[in-house]
Amino acid sequence: MRESILLINFQDKKKLREIQMMAMAVKLRMKLVDKSDYLQPVGYLAGNKEIPPVDARYEGEELEQEMMVFAGLTEDHLNQMLFLMRKSGIAPVNYKAILTDTNKNWTVPELYEELQREHEAMTKKEG
Repeated sequence: MRESILLINFQDKKKLREIQMMAMAVKLRMKLVDKSDYLQPVGYLAGNKEIPPVDARYEGEELEQEMMVFAGLTEDHLNQMLFLMRKSGIAPVNYKAILTDTNKNWTVPELYEELQREHEAMTKKEG
């Protein structure tokens, strides 16, 4: 599987373009995930050939927040990408995940719900 970033529910085209330019600078593959593919395993969407697709189309509501999934990135590339995002001044992406053995078979909504719980727990601690 090549190093890649899944971009999910990015409505702000300017922000999307900026993130795509940053990824190109780090030589990372980007994939915009279509809403109809939200029931596919996240690992499949990231290009993991060992994870088969499912025969289902998502027809539910759009997610409330945008989400990024970093798949197969080296630590150096991940750090470069996060640094570029902070330095650029674009609005933060609150829901970010690294593809793992635990979440590779989850659907987009399942991963989103987990990130939502984590984000709420972190913001409670800060507040």
